[in-house]
Amino acid sequence: MNSLDLIRMGLKNLFRRKLRTFLTTLGIIIGTISIIVMISIGIGMQKNMDDRLNKMGSLDIIEVYPSREGGGGGGNHREMSVMSSSNRSSKENLITNNDITLLKQIEGIDAVTPVIEMDVTMASKRMIGEYVEIKGMTLEFMEKYGLEIDKGRMLASDDKNALLMGKYILHDFHDSKDENWWENMYDPETGERKAPVFDPIGEKMTMSFDRRYGRDDSRQPIRPTKVSVVGTLSNDNYHKAGYAYMEISKLQELKEKYDKMTAYAEYDGKKPRNTGYRQALVHVPNRKDIEDIQKEIGKLGLDARSDSDWLKESESMASTVKMVFGGIGGIALLVAAIGITNTMVMAIYERRKEIGVMKVIGSSIRDIKKLFLFESAAIGLLGGLLGILASFGLSYALNNLISDQLMHFLDIYPDPDEAKIALSIIPPWLVFSALGFTALIGLVSGYLPARKAMKLSALEAIKTD
Repeated sequence: MNSLDLIRMGLKNLFRRKLRTFLTTLGIIIGTISIIVMISIGIGMQKNMDDRLNKMGSLDIIEVYPSREGGGGGGNHREMSVMSSSNRSSKENLITNNDITLLKQIEGIDAVTPVIEMDVTMASKRMIGEYVEIKGMTLEFMEKYGLEIDKGRMLASDDKNALLMGKYILHDFHDSKDENWWENMYDPETGERKAPVFDPIGEKMTMSFDRRYGRDDSRQPIRPTKVSVVGTLSNDNYHKAGYAYMEISKLQELKEKYDKMTAYAEYDGKKPRNTGYRQALVHVPNRKDIEDIQKEIGKLGLDARSDSDWLKESESMASTVKMVFGGIGGIALLVAAIGITNTMVMAIYERRKEIGVMKVIGSSIRDIKKLFLFESAAIGLLGGLLGILASFGLSYALNNLISDQLMHFLDIYPDPDEAKIALSIIPPWLVFSALGFTALIGLVSGYLPARKAMKLSALEAIKTD
């Protein structure tokens, strides 16, 4: 008996008992839906967490702060994981140039920069940007930091007083005469933030560390510095789009010049000693090395943290969710497998004469085994296909029809400016894995009934019918 005859006979037998085949297949359908939808929710959770982390920071960047034991200032921006060392003196509360040198020597790090942050006021004609925060770092590190240019170009070493500007800062530039500029930033109908009205590239701009600059004040402000914006960024990342960027040594020079013009009023008339930095950034090209490198940084008596810490926790949580949900679906498939076995055993008793006749006319016991295995595998495969189709329908409903209600139930409140969150994501590998798994379950479930049919005596089967 050739394979085509076996397939034709197997399908005929399945469709002869439609109700029994449907009920048996229904168990596989339910199990498949359970596994695919549950795991897809876990995958959706993981992707949403990854997207949020990518918006909040960079997964290949380690932030370095002075040790908490040294009273450092690293805690003024973000919560840090503590990797302290008792080797550092309690009086040392800044990252020194020697620390920067030691960081560069750690294997796996390809770029290090000290970081300074300055709040300034910037103006161009009638447009003013208050509380612009400038982040100073080396040009080498800017290339590693993942700054994406929207318009213009990156900073160059021969630029004079040049900046890059994050997209969020552009929204803060407004007409200095507009007292309601904050309210006018948003569309009254949709509530969404309007596109920025100011393009700084090519504009003549000035910058001052003096908070009085650009405001109506009887006191004479300190003379501002001419600056130019050579590029704007497309990054949506909160920790990148909210800053302007300047080469660190040039930013320091401008601040020192300003302090000198003010007779060091900010420091009680005394010239400050440049003893170190409150933050440094480290770029690690291989994310797998980040945890080990954080430990090495800790041995230097510095605090280190990265968004990979959160990623690791989110991956662990998502994996647990997928395992639990997958286990629930696995139980459903186990029950379905028992149903397939029961169906095939019943089929043997009902088709004893058919089996006996097949043996009498010369069918090999291997053909009989193949026939029953094909029927059980077909039930598993058919149930898997229908379950996959139903899973896509249910996934669509979760993402589009009941997404808002479910997110409210889970206390998930996305940013209105963000794209719609997909709660359920079904990747191709999950579809093919589910299809292969259900077919395998059908084969395994039909193996014992197939052996039973194979060992059935032909004469006894005909006689007892």
